[in-house]
Amino acid sequence: MNTILPAISSILLVMLLGYGLSKKFFTEPRFWQGISKLSYWVFFPVLIVRTLANATIDAELLLPLFAIFATALIFILIYCVVVARLLGQDGPSTASMAQGGMRHNGFIGLAVLFDMFGLPGQEIGALIIAVLVPLTNIFSVLAVSVLVSKKNNQPLGTLIIKELLRNPMLIAVAIGFLLNILTISIPSILDQSMALMGRAALPLLLLSVGASLSIRALKGSWLPLVAALSTKLLVFPALFLGGALWFNLPPLVTVCLVVFGALPTAVSAYPLIQQMGGNAKLMADIITLQTLVSLVGLTFWTTLAIHITGLTL
Repeated sequence: MNTILPAISSILLVMLLGYGLSKKFFTEPRFWQGISKLSYWVFFPVLIVRTLANATIDAELLLPLFAIFATALIFILIYCVVVARLLGQDGPSTASMAQGGMRHNGFIGLAVLFDMFGLPGQEIGALIIAVLVPLTNIFSVLAVSVLVSKKNNQPLGTLIIKELLRNPMLIAVAIGFLLNILTISIPSILDQSMALMGRAALPLLLLSVGASLSIRALKGSWLPLVAALSTKLLVFPALFLGGALWFNLPPLVTVCLVVFGALPTAVSAYPLIQQMGGNAKLMADIITLQTLVSLVGLTFWTTLAIHITGLTL
């Protein structure tokens, strides 16, 4: 706990700093949009490429990770739909709740893992992103397409492919894996430049995540908000922990998985919901509430996973 709480609290404080700066000093939305785009399209992909290219990847982890993620995503989707129906929510609201349950903010995850475990944690986090993000994108588009009655002129397959191809993390994962498999070393000068950009990625992204929060807008619709919150406070981390123990994964991998299970939903869920006809207001509220409460879930589940696995910090 002495290590976990400061690490997670520091991440939340950086996000709250971004929120405060966006309200008092840098109030122009285009400023934060520029930072977000630069980090999302350049700095973070560079961090992923460099991390995966230099990582020692255990290929035996890929199949268990795939099985855990696919099973958990299916379970969470069913859970969100059942709970939303019990609460009397319509299709667009159910789609937003499902996005809040299925997606994960990998930026926060990598920041937490790097703070707690250094480079080994960052490498495992990048590997988790490599397997989790494609699955999440596929399930997300499928779920919204089925739950929202809004007609789309594009075939479902086209929507899924577009969602995958416009995700810079997937492109970065593919390049990083390719360099790793082919044992291609990044030239020293380029590697140093990538290291500098990678170090800028996480703090800038955390600031922009904080700037995107809409704390004042949190009002009403508390039943679906609490239901969406339960996925990250209870259900998803429990599924990841159970799956890791079932496959007898190494302690560090297990703890890193649990961290990702307890992460708030990704900010990118909002434009997807907005584009495909979901409840955008509810989606924004879910993102804000999950992000603010993530300190509680991350601290509890990380502490529990470390205790169960016996991992020494």
